[in-house]
Amino acid sequence: MKIVGIAGTMNVDSSTKKVLQIVLESAKVEGADVELIHLAEWPLPLYDARNDTSTYPEIVHQFVKKVAEADALVIGSPEYHGTITGALKNSFDFLEGRFLHGKPAAIIGVAGGGMGATNTVNTLQLILRNLHAYPLPGSPTVANSYKAFKEDNTLYDERLQDRFVNLGKELVWMTKQLKQDK
Repeated sequence: MKIVGIAGTMNVDSSTKKVLQIVLESAKVEGADVELIHLAEWPLPLYDARNDTSTYPEIVHQFVKKVAEADALVIGSPEYHGTITGALKNSFDFLEGRFLHGKPAAIIGVAGGGMGATNTVNTLQLILRNLHAYPLPGSPTVANSYKAFKEDNTLYDERLQDRFVNLGKELVWMTKQLKQDK
């Protein structure tokens, strides 16, 4: 089972990336093969709806291939101005519904402020459903992310840490269930 995580941030030392790593590590412990795509390291061009998609740079084709080959996804974004980042939205624009059809997806929102990232989670739910994925019902968020992590990149809030660990386990379980049904 292959699970791909997409950290929808251009921040190199991203809290979103740290949370995705918690979820992916949990999935790995459950037996999944995991990979993290941190958009800060993937210079995707601006999507321009060209008719001939073969003319996009190779990195676009690599991104689409990795998502298409994944059995499940973990998608995380910081909340910028009340929604997901432009980088993450741009990456989704390269994807067609057939690439995500029937795939479970764990959703994560991260906020620098104290209110959490509810809008980001809701937006990701809408986008992923429109791309024919199955978003998991639990979508934990991190508030005050700038002070949420210990030096070892685990969360100070142990209950929240456990929620992200359980999200990885739940994603593996759901992926196995859907594969059995096919």
